[in-house]
Amino acid sequence: MSAGSEPASPYAPPATASPALRVPVSPAAASSQLRTLGVLHHILGALSFAGAVVFGIILVFGFTQEAAEGFTDPVGKATIAVFGVLTIGSLIGGVLCIWSGLHLLRHTRTGLCTTVAALLCLHVPLGTALGIATLVILQRTDTRALFDATGASR
Repeated sequence: MSAGSEPASPYAPPATASPALRVPVSPAAASSQLRTLGVLHHILGALSFAGAVVFGIILVFGFTQEAAEGFTDPVGKATIAVFGVLTIGSLIGGVLCIWSGLHLLRHTRTGLCTTVAALLCLHVPLGTALGIATLVILQRTDTRALFDATGASR
């Protein structure tokens, strides 16, 4: 039996990619998608700031309770440390998300936008969906052309 007459495995990749699967997007549509992503990044950044406020309130409450007891409880000190890290992490995440959203709206700094989108994938579930959508849209050639047109794609 020759190699050409063997049936193809159902698990084998297609021989060639179908050109019908790649639909070109107009620059106006790509710009609209980037604007939508920018707004969603701002919304997620605002939600991160809201989470930081909640964590900060819990941190202040726990700190005052532990201060009244003389910081003798090791679990209380560990809880203060955890909520301190959560507060700082939420603040940093919110700043990065809003900063990335600004650059998505301006079509600048693809590296920053890609990095923040990858980090957003760790922010389950909303950040994961937004991060994956951002990564997919940023990898398209039409979107890259918009960033290249501004001249500040780094």
